[in-house]
Amino acid sequence: MSSPRDRLVAVPRRRSAAEILRSVPPRDRARLRRLDLNLDDPADAELFVQGVRVADEAIAEEARRDAERS
Repeated sequence: MSSPRDRLVAVPRRRSAAEILRSVPPRDRARLRRLDLNLDDPADAELFVQGVRVADEAIAEEARRDAERS
């Protein structure tokens, strides 16, 4: 029988905007610029960071649901 402790899922810490932006390699930045998203522009960078955070939260939620099922 498994205990509730066996089902704990590590919650990733929220990454800072600077950390997220630093993680984007130059090649990907160039691709984003071709799509009219310039990460050197504060408004574009904020939009990008918000999107990454939403994706991170969705991935964490899916991991929690998977852990509950097992």
